[in-house]
Amino acid sequence: MKQYLKLLMAREGKEVLGRNGSNLWILTIVLVATFLSIAFSEGSRIYLKYKMVDPFTNWVSIKNSTDSEQFAKFKKALEDNDNKLRFGYSNVQVDQTTNWNMEGVNDGLHGYYLSLRSFEDIESNIVKAILEKENVVGGACIDSSFLKNNSLGIILSLDAAKLLGYSEAHLPTYICHMAHTEGADSLGIQVSESGYVRIPLPVLAVVKKLPENVDMVIGSFLYSQRENNVETLPFNFVQNENEYLHSLRYFVADEVGEKLFQEIINDVLPDSLRDCFNIYEDLETENMRPWRSGSMRLVSFGNKRLSRRTYQNIANEIEKKFDTELVARVYKYNVLKRPYTKGTFISVEFKDQSHIRDFEQFAKGYTVQLEMSKVASMENFNAVTVIARILSAAMVIFSIVCIIMFLVNMLQSYFQKVKRNLGTFKAFGMNTRELTLVYIIILISIVFVAVIMALMVTWAIQGLLPFVGIEKEGFNYLSLWNVTTYIASTVVLCSTILTVIIVMTRMLSQTPGDLIYDRN
Repeated sequence: MKQYLKLLMAREGKEVLGRNGSNLWILTIVLVATFLSIAFSEGSRIYLKYKMVDPFTNWVSIKNSTDSEQFAKFKKALEDNDNKLRFGYSNVQVDQTTNWNMEGVNDGLHGYYLSLRSFEDIESNIVKAILEKENVVGGACIDSSFLKNNSLGIILSLDAAKLLGYSEAHLPTYICHMAHTEGADSLGIQVSESGYVRIPLPVLAVVKKLPENVDMVIGSFLYSQRENNVETLPFNFVQNENEYLHSLRYFVADEVGEKLFQEIINDVLPDSLRDCFNIYEDLETENMRPWRSGSMRLVSFGNKRLSRRTYQNIANEIEKKFDTELVARVYKYNVLKRPYTKGTFISVEFKDQSHIRDFEQFAKGYTVQLEMSKVASMENFNAVTVIARILSAAMVIFSIVCIIMFLVNMLQSYFQKVKRNLGTFKAFGMNTRELTLVYIIILISIVFVAVIMALMVTWAIQGLLPFVGIEKEGFNYLSLWNVTTYIASTVVLCSTILTVIIVMTRMLSQTPGDLIYDRN
């Protein structure tokens, strides 16, 4: 009997496959469509999930109202932990917007007014999102261990960098804020025709986009120093006149190295100074560290007093020897412990967008208005995420129903061709259970092969998309390997077994004579 079953399985397996394996190919095509649908739904869901936790999406800026008393009450209410839990937000901070005059790279001391946004907390989630790898240009981003709230650095947009005269192949290490100071030129400081003095600031990163399309982002610490010292720049800002005129502090990139820097310093110094200078690690300018890897160095002459002109001449000679992006002169900036000035707006970071409409009503109670387009956008992201999940589940169910219907039709059509042979087998002693088992093995083998082939084809398509540039913000439109795919594959195989059992048991319930003589 076993030999008969093996022979039946081999012969009937070829028949079930169809001419040239047509049934196998039809199943594979249906399954490819199924897995592509699942992969696309899952890919969309993953992207939406990413956008749902993306601070660029979840960050709401609320402009300061004319009623300062109400606005102060609103800010205090936002800091209440019960409200944070009620509306699903985590971080609240006071931010500023303004414009600063910055020096262009190819224009001498010609300036450009760039839009600026300061963040009260430069270590916040939105700043971390700004510095995500996908948003950074050419790897120009400071190591996270050096990103501190006391940093005097700037995060610069690529568009602003290009406006200043830089390019993606030549990104700035430092850019200069241009500060107006009366009489600075009489002290031997290079100024523009309008009296602006260069204040170098480190570039923390160059990125593709910034919130609200501003040109620069800074921390509140730098903003406070600039605003508190506005009338006495640069000397109060740079600590004092002696620091600006009688110090040689430098950022030295790793490409240059300490040894070469020391050799160049030795070459540019007058003979009388070559035996008395030392180069130290400059711990006082750690908050001036830029994105480029390097070290902060101080050139010291001990207790030896040098003239202002000598310092300036040495600085000018050093500048001639090095690319300014690799060796840049910096200063020890003053630190003023004054309160952060009144913010232009309050920024709120949401963890859960489902309560954004309730939050809008809450804000109206303090006569504060949220930007409606932002509220609608956040609601849409939340709604589309739910829709994506529903569509993914519906696609799986629809595909499985299609496969089951295909199997049922295929078995019924096939059964009409071989029912006499099956009646003969039953007459020779084979029972319904044994015959059903044969067809379960045949069909499950065919479906299993079709599943594997469909998975491989879909996986290949998924891997091909990035190579042809079909992706969004670094995300593939397809995500095949997920729980839904595994569940769908398992359900397809289990449905095949159940379908074969039900269909074959019903059709083989007739007597051998009814099958052989085709009696209904």
